[in-house]
Amino acid sequence: MLLIPLVCILLHSCSKLKFWETEPNNLINLKWNKAYNNDNLELHKAGLKWALSFLGSKIALDTSYSGITYSKNTILLDVDHVGFSQKAITHLKALNKTIKTSDEYQKKGHIDIGRYLALTIGSPLHYYKIVDVPITLKDLESNYNFDTLTAYINNSSISKIDRNIKTSKTGTSYKKAFISSEIDTLTQKILEYESVELMENGLSRFALYDSIGNLKSAGDLNVTRAGKPGKCMWCHESGIQPLFRVQKEIPHYMSPKNFLDSLITYNSRLQDYQAKIWQDSLIINKRQHTNMELTYITFMEPSIEQLSNEWGLPPEKVRQKVKHLTPHTHEEFKFLGDSLYHRKNIDILAPYKVIAVPESIRESSTLKSPVNYLK
Repeated sequence: MLLIPLVCILLHSCSKLKFWETEPNNLINLKWNKAYNNDNLELHKAGLKWALSFLGSKIALDTSYSGITYSKNTILLDVDHVGFSQKAITHLKALNKTIKTSDEYQKKGHIDIGRYLALTIGSPLHYYKIVDVPITLKDLESNYNFDTLTAYINNSSISKIDRNIKTSKTGTSYKKAFISSEIDTLTQKILEYESVELMENGLSRFALYDSIGNLKSAGDLNVTRAGKPGKCMWCHESGIQPLFRVQKEIPHYMSPKNFLDSLITYNSRLQDYQAKIWQDSLIINKRQHTNMELTYITFMEPSIEQLSNEWGLPPEKVRQKVKHLTPHTHEEFKFLGDSLYHRKNIDILAPYKVIAVPESIRESSTLKSPVNYLK
């Protein structure tokens, strides 16, 4: 006699659960919102695959992964089935769980795909955990055997000071690291470090360390133009950039010519490795990486059309909301239009509360504390 009321009570309780309370944390709904004339979902599918690959996913190596499905303008991402390590999956599930507590997700059932990229590749403290970057420079160095001969760069296009770059000796086809020490030209004091490590999936992971070798979110603007890991991805999308400026010969260091030759050799071997392991056409076509940039740029610098689709409001109402803001044109992608706005000024105007994203994907922030939901 007591079983029936108890079952009824349990069923009644379950019926009150909202979808985000029952949706497993390996799943996350990502919405594509059209931002410009020729924008389409296919471009952002490519952008998402590149972003997942930069996070360490092996999705490019195996076309049988089933973790990305589509319904109209929404992508359902299942982090359990896109080629991530178990450690990465744990962090991604924790991030998904936090995202689902946001007012935006609870009201709309999704977040913008650009916001997801901003919270993964665009948030260094999240990115470092997902790709499992060594916590200290000492930890990183212990994983490799470095050459004793290093390259001294005194005319860098990135660093505002001198650089001393050391390279690990060749081991397996995918185990390779570069560490750049940013050196004060006058005092020879090391001010920070930047590292590049080749991942097993054929792409690189990036990190910045302070002068004592602890991870930091972004390069010091007084020292370097390197910015955040997201900026490193933009420049070193599928290899290591060569030297662009003439360097002086420094005694006891590798000559600039030999260093440049070593980079050319490395990139050639890397291309062979990538050609051998990559199976996904969207990654094989390296030009598709630009769609990753466009996915986060159209979110971080939205147009009226993007905001209209994102907020579910007519363009006229969006224009009213942003009329006090000064629009701009993107310096790299002019076709995005001349009425773009900065996300940091936009989110406070949204018709719902959102989960905060970094001020910039590529550059250091003026905010005191970097975004971190994986403490």
